[in-house]
Amino acid sequence: MKNRQSGIFVTPGDKLGVIEEFLPGLGTYVDDGNIYSSTIGHLLIDLFKKKISDNPSTSITPIPKVGDIVVGQVVNIQDKNIVIKISQINTESRSVLTGIMHVSDVSTSYVKTMFNAFKVGDFVRAKVISSTNKEFHLSTKGSNLGVIQAFCSNCGHLLVFQKHRLRCLNCKKIERRKIVLGYEKGLD
Repeated sequence: MKNRQSGIFVTPGDKLGVIEEFLPGLGTYVDDGNIYSSTIGHLLIDLFKKKISDNPSTSITPIPKVGDIVVGQVVNIQDKNIVIKISQINTESRSVLTGIMHVSDVSTSYVKTMFNAFKVGDFVRAKVISSTNKEFHLSTKGSNLGVIQAFCSNCGHLLVFQKHRLRCLNCKKIERRKIVLGYEKGLD
């Protein structure tokens, strides 16, 4: 690539250099000894480290991996499954993805139906247990996983933990959820 200089605009597939000359950096890939851009961005050449990179013009949105902890809101609930709109991966916010959870992945103890553990609108912390076919399967097995914020299914007010129960201070309804350890302290 002639006229190669830091700051020039590059697109996916643009040849940036060769591995004999540079180490491939962020936003690049190697094919047959050549280093190519993998994103739309600007070329960065570090002559001291002998490294060539593509600084993306657009942010790279994270995709959950198995083992990641996600936070999201329950948007659909059925007897054996829920759908969660994921808004955070580990500690990084992201654009919306969805995850699903089967009733067998709620707890280490038996849960008969998802309606006993979650309600639409609840905010949940879960672990990614599978990402087969870009479908994110989640689990709340564990004391630090589960509902981090719940709302009354009767009046919509925030539920608080009182006397070992989730209670609505507005309408006094008592509800049941699979909550995280620490919900009662307002940690989340």
